[in-house]
Amino acid sequence: MENAHGESPSPTQQLHLAITSYWRTQVIGTVARLGIADLLAGGARDSDSLASELGVHPEALFRLMRAGLATGIFVAFAERTFALTPMGEGLCSNTPGSLRELAIIQSSPSHWLPWGHLTEAIRTGSAPIQAALGSDIWEHFAKNPDEAEHFARSMGDWSEMVSSQVARHVDFSAFARVADIGGSHGDLLAQVLRAHPSCRGILFELPQVAESAKPVLASRGLASRVEVVTGNFFEPGIPAADAYLLKHILHDWEDDACTTLLRRLHEAAPAGARLFVVEMVIPDNRTPDITHLMDLNMLVVANGRERTYNEFQALLGATAWKVHRLIPTQSGTSIIEAVKA
Repeated sequence: MENAHGESPSPTQQLHLAITSYWRTQVIGTVARLGIADLLAGGARDSDSLASELGVHPEALFRLMRAGLATGIFVAFAERTFALTPMGEGLCSNTPGSLRELAIIQSSPSHWLPWGHLTEAIRTGSAPIQAALGSDIWEHFAKNPDEAEHFARSMGDWSEMVSSQVARHVDFSAFARVADIGGSHGDLLAQVLRAHPSCRGILFELPQVAESAKPVLASRGLASRVEVVTGNFFEPGIPAADAYLLKHILHDWEDDACTTLLRRLHEAAPAGARLFVVEMVIPDNRTPDITHLMDLNMLVVANGRERTYNEFQALLGATAWKVHRLIPTQSGTSIIEAVKA
């Protein structure tokens, strides 16, 4: 990125850009929240006509869109007229791989307020979520259903991309029953079942989540192939299956809770059952990687953590799961396959 004089930014300028990155998050999040990208999908528009259509202040919208030039989501087409860049097209609602919902939730109080308490989290080693929101993240979502909906949609978008990679990299045809543990609406399970018609599925979730999952599974034509079982994965009652899916669950919890969960799974699993843990894996502590930032996000938002492969091996080994292999994917997540020892 060049500065106003066409020169490469100095270290001080680069640091300034890094320090003020949260400005960019809020600009992009506001553009996403207002649905501006969808209105520009047909081509360039002037900001005044957009303001009239959106019912917002014309000059303020112009200033927002001008700031969007600095984030890379807009290009100035003419005076007070803007068009989407290829990056900005990722904020359109119906585009493949859309990040609109992610932009909205990351710029919402549930996420940016806890990050404002990062210093406290580093001092104490605990999530500052109570100090930031007055409740844990799930209670906050219960009180703020609009935010909860954007969070669910953003996770669904990410899950769609991750799930397709799991279904492509793992041959599930040898398993008669595949159980998705804490699988929400069964996004991953649906991908697996579509790719492997011989399999039947089990969705294991909390009662309130399970009820909302049933119509989703029915809309996907999977109601007859999926048994929905309710329960808590920290308690006895996990159903028996030939293979278990555990996607983005372990990173929500510290080691003690993960150990309890993995032991419950081991108790329920028949001999030779397979476990597929789908998580980001920190490559090492020296090479810069997005997982290092995601690890801090899990600390401030959920008191969880991302882990290295060695840390996953230790967790699984301590609960009598034998790690078989690590499968990296193009989604940024990896699949750790383990077998009941």
